[in-house]
Amino acid sequence: MFQRVSRFFLTIMLVVNGCVSANVLGQQSLAEPKPGNAVEGIIAAFDRFPIVALGELHWCLNVHEFFAALIKHPAFANKVNDIVVEFGNALYQPIMDRYIAGETVAGAELQQVWRNTTQTSMVLDVPIYAQFFATVRALNQRLPKQKRLRVSLGDPPVDWDVIKTRADMDMNLKLFLRDEHFTEVVEREVLNKKRKALLISGNAHMRRCCLAGPLGSTSRIEKSHPGTVFVVLPHQGFFQDRNEELEVRLASWPKPSLVLVKDTWLGQLSPDLITPAGRMKTSLDGPWIPAPSPFKGMLIQDATDAYLYLGPKASLRYDSIPPEVLRDEAYQRELQRRQELSGMRPAPPPRRP
Repeated sequence: MFQRVSRFFLTIMLVVNGCVSANVLGQQSLAEPKPGNAVEGIIAAFDRFPIVALGELHWCLNVHEFFAALIKHPAFANKVNDIVVEFGNALYQPIMDRYIAGETVAGAELQQVWRNTTQTSMVLDVPIYAQFFATVRALNQRLPKQKRLRVSLGDPPVDWDVIKTRADMDMNLKLFLRDEHFTEVVEREVLNKKRKALLISGNAHMRRCCLAGPLGSTSRIEKSHPGTVFVVLPHQGFFQDRNEELEVRLASWPKPSLVLVKDTWLGQLSPDLITPAGRMKTSLDGPWIPAPSPFKGMLIQDATDAYLYLGPKASLRYDSIPPEVLRDEAYQRELQRRQELSGMRPAPPPRRP
């Protein structure tokens, strides 16, 4: 009798302990992400989706080196028609089309593409953005005409030459609706024409968001065209003081690598750990303040399909503004004028090199 009772209680204890272990360990019992070749993984995604939305870490050399490796891969141009980028004013699309096609375009004419955007600081004056366009241009010269890539500029067509006063600014505020315009470009130039495109924009625009809060470009596209976008966000470290704890779990991953996040321990974390909310204004003339998290009730696997690993946070390198840009007095005066009209003050560098 004692032995039967003992076995009964032992069985109960084992079951209870098993349940407790599953609940306590929770995250550890989930599947490990399986890293694979990042370039090949993204290209393969175009077999199932017309659009891949790839997040950019502003100024990050590692990310732009990966962009170059991706678009130079022989299979990329076989599957992709367009690249839509955040870092260019759509007003100058004809200039970009001529440049990407290999025509001669003066440097002063071309730099209007990234200098005259809705951004009133020098955030796009680091060389990696001009180099991106040059890389696509050089690639197109080696491709058959029917496979050449088109670069579509996704920032609204703001014409600063006609915005002279605050009243002009108020009349043109709709031109500063960046996600709305980016979405319109994708719908008009890609989806409506049954083409395939790589989208490149900051993580905040590419993440699939939100259950609460404003919609970024990806969410706007999927609202009208569900199931069309494969989202990839790059690793930039883990926030909320958890980088040391979590990044060690990525140490064995090849560089670069791509992992699907659904039903993994990574996918079950909060998106706040990989893409912070950033800053916001409550009025045009008000100060910048921390934005509330838009991710209430969401997991990383809700915000992105895949995670791009280019190395640990400490290994990421960042570009810087060339001295000649800082010495360009006329340009600096124009930026100050735009800041006064828009209420936008110079932003600090996204990362310090």
